[in-house]
Amino acid sequence: MAKATVAKNRAPKAGRLGRPRAAAKRVAFGNDGNGPATSFSERKSIEELAAEQGTKPTRLEDILGKGADLWESDQEFEQFVEDIYARRREDRELAKP
Repeated sequence: MAKATVAKNRAPKAGRLGRPRAAAKRVAFGNDGNGPATSFSERKSIEELAAEQGTKPTRLEDILGKGADLWESDQEFEQFVEDIYARRREDRELAKP
């Protein structure tokens, strides 16, 4: 009867990707996968981040008053806010051990 042989070059166990590479050989790539990512200590300005994401600055004057017509009265708005706080209190009570 022939003995079964075990392959020496078998696949790594689940969850393991093989041997880790030395830190000097590891390369981090940016979101596009093409170039090196900036290191943690290289911070970008808000303007640079906004430009990368294609966003435009918002002026406070442009958004003040938006949504004022969502509630018919100040009392209805105040009730809405109070209901939010009440639900948060209930959630905290339910979360207590």
